[in-house]
Amino acid sequence: MKRLAQWLITGWVFAVGLVVAWPLTAHAAEGGEQRLYLPVILNLNSDEIPTTGGHAESVLTLQAFIAQVSDGQAGVLRGVYVENVLAYRVDQQPADNYTYITSQPDTVTQFGLARPPVIGLLAHNTLAGARFFDLKEGAQVWLIEGDGRSHAYRVSRRYEYQALQPNSPTSDFKDLATGEVLTAAEVFARHYMGPAHLTLQTCIARDGLSTWGRLFVIAEPEP
Repeated sequence: MKRLAQWLITGWVFAVGLVVAWPLTAHAAEGGEQRLYLPVILNLNSDEIPTTGGHAESVLTLQAFIAQVSDGQAGVLRGVYVENVLAYRVDQQPADNYTYITSQPDTVTQFGLARPPVIGLLAHNTLAGARFFDLKEGAQVWLIEGDGRSHAYRVSRRYEYQALQPNSPTSDFKDLATGEVLTAAEVFARHYMGPAHLTLQTCIARDGLSTWGRLFVIAEPEP
């Protein structure tokens, strides 16, 4: 935590389309710097893009979904599946564009700054991210690569935060379960760094604010 306290949050917001992300500068122990982004996923206007909610995820078997998303590319994440909850394609952010998040209703985006062994998946909460709220502790999550290989994870924790200054790039976040207040850098480190895990992130809308809070669903790899 002392090292995290040295991180500086720069004072501007990058906006691309309907996605906003703010940069963080992390000072490593050896004196180097690493650029980080904590994405903020805004609500989309439901009149502009149709809300997801097809029934494919409730009728597709895992095997059928694997066949649907496989394209032969080994090592490239192509799908995420939870039985009777969601069955979504995965796309990747363009190189160095960490603000990109797909507007396709049944697709999520892999967060480029979450590096192995951590995997991050992002989605708008009026689209695929709406189903992230249905992921309960103990749920099994399958990640599918382009060559058809699948990897099992198990949901272990859910974190919900209130952004204390929803429209500020330097906002702190209040953990709704514990009341602990964390910086944006600390939230990034908690969910996108550390040992192997999967993080699914979307935005929490409340009190008329699309940026009121953040939801993070954490899943651990199964043996």
